[in-house]
Amino acid sequence: MKYDNTTRALRSADNKRKILDAAFAIMEERGFDGVSVGDITAAAGVSKGAFYIHFESKEDLVDEMINLRFDPIKSRFSSGGAVERVAGFLRESVAEIESAGLKVAQKWFSDSVRSTAYGRKKLKYDEDCVREILCDFYDSAAAEAKAGSIAAFYYGILVLWCFTDGEKSAKDGIEEFNAELLPKILA
Repeated sequence: MKYDNTTRALRSADNKRKILDAAFAIMEERGFDGVSVGDITAAAGVSKGAFYIHFESKEDLVDEMINLRFDPIKSRFSSGGAVERVAGFLRESVAEIESAGLKVAQKWFSDSVRSTAYGRKKLKYDEDCVREILCDFYDSAAAEAKAGSIAAFYYGILVLWCFTDGEKSAKDGIEEFNAELLPKILA
């Protein structure tokens, strides 16, 4: 069977989607460290060569996974005031994390404590998103400092949710932070 460029492009896009779907599924179950490229390609039904056509490494794949999950949230908060934009990003990010489930979040934090690529990349992504918003309102040094403080509170809320097996609500925690502390940090 002869393939034209359109067929090849569609097949390549389909393989990339399969790889991402498989990676989301098995990394949510086993965490970043518990999954190899071979595990991902086997679950996706593609070759390792197909993986490396799209991604340089498992860490590169993680960047794509974070972007796919959180870029749509980031893009919804490109206008408005600083508090409104940051609060919206944090609120919707927590909702996205909660929708993946408590056990997935606990595994993610377990991986993060061991300083795996996923944990570091997600923290950097979140700090960068908040800093980008704040650069519209503050100089770069102030935006950087405020983004770091906000990330510390945000991650503290998520860790508390995980450590209490969901007894402490991440949604309630972020709403309280957004109402009480965020305006003070951004004052």
